[in-house]
Amino acid sequence: MAFFTRRKPAPARPQTAAAPAAPQGRAAARDPAFERRVQELGAEFLGQAREAGAGVFSGSLSVFKDKLMDWAMQDEAFRVQLFRFVDCFPTLRTSDAIYDHLTDYLSQPGVKPPPGFELGMAAGGLAKGLVARTMASQIEGMASKFIAGTDAASAVPALERMWKNGMCFSVDLLGEACVSDEEARAYRQKYLDLVENLPKRVAGWPSKPVLEQDHLGAVPRTNVSIKISSLSARVDPIDTEGSIRGLMEGIRPILLAAKANGVLVNFDMEQFALKDLTIELFKRCCEEIDFEAGLAMQAYLRSAEDDARGLVEWAKRRGRVVTVRLVKGAYWDYETIHAEQQGWPVPVWSRKADTDACFERVAQYLIEQTPRTSGEGGVKLALGSHNARSIAAALATLERCGLPKSAIELQMLFGMGDALKAAAMAMGMRVREYVPVGEMIPGMAYLVRRLLENTSNESWLKAGFLDNADVSKLVASPHREHDSDPGIERIRMAPERHALSCAAPGVGDGRPFFTEPMRNFALAPAREAFARAMAAAKVPQAANDGTAESAARAVAAADAAFPKWRDRDPAERAACLVRAAAAMRARRDELSAVVVLEAGKTWREADADVCEAIDFCEYYARESTRLFARTRLGRFVGELDEQWYQPRGVAAVISPWNFPLAICCGMAVAALVTGNTAVVKPAEQTPGIAKVLCEILWEAGVPRDVLHFVPGPGETVGAALVRDPRVALIAFTGSKAVGLDIIEAAGRTPEGQHFVKKVVCEMGGKNAVIVDESADLDEAVLAVRQSAFGFQGQKCSACSRVIVLDSAHDVCLRRLVEATRALVV
Repeated sequence: MAFFTRRKPAPARPQTAAAPAAPQGRAAARDPAFERRVQELGAEFLGQAREAGAGVFSGSLSVFKDKLMDWAMQDEAFRVQLFRFVDCFPTLRTSDAIYDHLTDYLSQPGVKPPPGFELGMAAGGLAKGLVARTMASQIEGMASKFIAGTDAASAVPALERMWKNGMCFSVDLLGEACVSDEEARAYRQKYLDLVENLPKRVAGWPSKPVLEQDHLGAVPRTNVSIKISSLSARVDPIDTEGSIRGLMEGIRPILLAAKANGVLVNFDMEQFALKDLTIELFKRCCEEIDFEAGLAMQAYLRSAEDDARGLVEWAKRRGRVVTVRLVKGAYWDYETIHAEQQGWPVPVWSRKADTDACFERVAQYLIEQTPRTSGEGGVKLALGSHNARSIAAALATLERCGLPKSAIELQMLFGMGDALKAAAMAMGMRVREYVPVGEMIPGMAYLVRRLLENTSNESWLKAGFLDNADVSKLVASPHREHDSDPGIERIRMAPERHALSCAAPGVGDGRPFFTEPMRNFALAPAREAFARAMAAAKVPQAANDGTAESAARAVAAADAAFPKWRDRDPAERAACLVRAAAAMRARRDELSAVVVLEAGKTWREADADVCEAIDFCEYYARESTRLFARTRLGRFVGELDEQWYQPRGVAAVISPWNFPLAICCGMAVAALVTGNTAVVKPAEQTPGIAKVLCEILWEAGVPRDVLHFVPGPGETVGAALVRDPRVALIAFTGSKAVGLDIIEAAGRTPEGQHFVKKVVCEMGGKNAVIVDESADLDEAVLAVRQSAFGFQGQKCSACSRVIVLDSAHDVCLRRLVEATRALVV
């Protein structure tokens, strides 16, 4: 990974929340004797596991032994493309589709299939069907190793075998993203059936004291994992209270049934955006219903230690005993990429070693806080790990705290690490397998995550059992000091890396332009600040009383001010925009609140509107200085040829109501920074926010005779501006009818007009989304719904038609219709 360097550190761009730095000085603070014991236990545990059988995956997985998967382990580019194909495989209906997609994925530049495999890919005719059937068989075989059945009933034989072999289980119902009320009801019914019927099946199984008792008492035989996002189509942290109310309605019958049937229900942790909501929902459920409760926590989150402390304090305060399934986390790539896209602090540790170290710290804390008696509130630990070092650290902590091994349990994934499970059972630990159950399509995302994480170069299982890495390396301490954090550096250096504009010395912070990060409403402080702004906001009064005469007066004043503004140093004009951007950034929530109240936008839409306005100021400020630099053309003797841009004169800015700040700002500041004067005529529906914009620009240094604000009807003020012979430039966003009228009127050159008017005209359009046979319908349905109905579809970019390939049509249409029904109007 390469980073740009700069001579002088620039001030950091504003962020939604400060990211914790990489841990410093952790290694020095650790007890050397404790560390030696961890490594002793780790070596012992790994030795037993290797004796039990070397392998990453359970049972015989022939495809993993053939050259295709061997090649995938060695070649990252091939592995990524192969697993992308695996991800889309369930949606492909025909042999031709399977073959075409396979060859497309594996024929990309830089991807080299294993020797001999290219022959099958190059085959035609009947051989195409053979290749497709072979790949289908191998993928289905892989899926069967990680997914115990298509439903709970079909998974019972596998669950019973686990029990007889000395392991308990937690059943996880795999599912597609819940996009409709219909799907939410179906998922809720599946969970309800599971907690009502599975306990009856397991009740007759033989007694297993190790699996059914911990140091406090009985452990439920039936353990079910639940994802809150599957229970409601309206889960959004921006409306945490509303989301929790809806989720409580759906989950309450499940938890009551779990209580009646002695089932432990574990709340899985999903994306970081749902983390706080999940924890709050879990607490409220536990406070209302006395069920056997568990919650997953992710050690790859920088907030993991704070989250663990908060939960322990709550449990002790409430006198409630709950279980925490501590895992590393399964969405690292998503969280990293999503944070970079948004310009937000990365919520996950950037180094695997930091995640491993955090895992050990959280596990140690939870063990130290484990309740000693049945009447004491607190948290019991379920250690979700396939890493012998992590397991050994937990065992060493148990020894130091004087707790038996039964005080924790070890959880591992179904279909992986049988040797580790055998070693753990031999050491007297309670081992629970996390068992996914579901259909092929929703199961593929799970399968691909498992394959990617366990074939990566940083996979502990791969290093321990396929690469046979040295024991000392495998049990080495992850607690190290670092000078910097690559995740934080990557976000900080994004402007230089993406180079979206030139870096204009003396303009702004001197760095290239980068987009303003939108508010992360998954964070409570962001929601609370916005709510305060909403409570205090008032829409400025701006009567639409402009007339043709007032428009003419504004044009006359702007025309008179033009020469002086034209001759102003371009850097000074750019500085006005930078100051305006800073002012909008400082008043961001206030401006967003005005947009909400005046234009009726949602919080996210309004915040994005303000961000876009800031972006226009920052970007145009940087690019304008380049436009006005004189460029010499040629080096001919006795001749000097230069090229540069010249302002045109008075610009009429006629802005729309659907982006009342962003588009008005973009058109106005583009005119101003290039040396033109401007007369702003905002949409009649949203003059208030346009007035605030003009006030900000005036305060930022734009003279009042250079920028004029004339609110009024389009039929009078707008028409007068368009037809005034002193107006050289018209910037318009709005309807097709008005836009065409402007173009026609501007095309006439009356007597006394000494230039041809320039028109920049943005009108409506028809935008289509194409959904092909390999599309992820979870993504497609939600994206189409958002594009079509976000802000009531009042955007020129809104989706107005969906083109779906025949093989995906019926399912896509049904899910899209149901997803749209779930919208609240």
